[in-house]
Amino acid sequence: MSIKTLLVHLAPDPDRETRLKAAVGIAKQLDAHLIALYVAMPVHMPAGAEGRGASSLYLHEARTAAKEKAGAVEAHVRDVCDAAGISWEWVYGEEDHLEHLLEEVYHADLTVLNQVSFDNFEDRLIYQLPEKLVMGAGGPVLVLPKGMDQVDLKSFDTVLIAWTYTKEAIRALRDSLPMIENAKSVKLFTCGKAPKVGEDLAKPVLEYLARRGIKADHINHSKSGHAGEEILDLAEEVKADMIVMGAYGHSSMLDRLFGSASRYVIGHANVPLLMSH
Repeated sequence: MSIKTLLVHLAPDPDRETRLKAAVGIAKQLDAHLIALYVAMPVHMPAGAEGRGASSLYLHEARTAAKEKAGAVEAHVRDVCDAAGISWEWVYGEEDHLEHLLEEVYHADLTVLNQVSFDNFEDRLIYQLPEKLVMGAGGPVLVLPKGMDQVDLKSFDTVLIAWTYTKEAIRALRDSLPMIENAKSVKLFTCGKAPKVGEDLAKPVLEYLARRGIKADHINHSKSGHAGEEILDLAEEVKADMIVMGAYGHSSMLDRLFGSASRYVIGHANVPLLMSH
């Protein structure tokens, strides 16, 4: 599957410009159409805006300001996209970020988000966009570290695939194929498995990738602590440019919606993270 439609999430937040720049660069690399979704709702509460009354007042004022800026933001997006020579469209929303993203994500091959920082517990309960979107998107989501404004999806040096036999990991692997086919090095990582078990798990996947012309090396850690930490430690060790992993959900309860390894990696990765559910 080639990537021909890209969705980028834009909002009144400090990382909007870096996210836009990264998405425009990817669209140009892949000759893809870009859907720029701007939602006029703040994605986090600043320190000092706590308490129901203060939070409500802040949200109202921030949303009003964001709506008033929408025209200027659209004009800026137009300038950036036209300068890059890409096909694009503007979509505007005013309320729930997740709701608007889920309306648009079904028209896209890949969705681009940032990591979200949480300043307080209220934010953590309300704003978990990357986690919730991955669970409902039905396709790949590329989560960028905060501040990253350039990603070359066509020339990775090293890609790390966190592997286990689940539908989520299989989906993530398949969704990543357009991005890893040209990688110079692909590492398939099994974690917490005995050496023989890890080898048995990896062998058919290595053969599957080989038939697509992708030579991957298997790395197994038979003694595992926290799987998320293991993944990020290995990513740093092999100098991975991207991590590919499945997102695991087991319950509708918010605190159990996202697996601990997935949540840890999505919150702490310092390289692009491709996730599917």
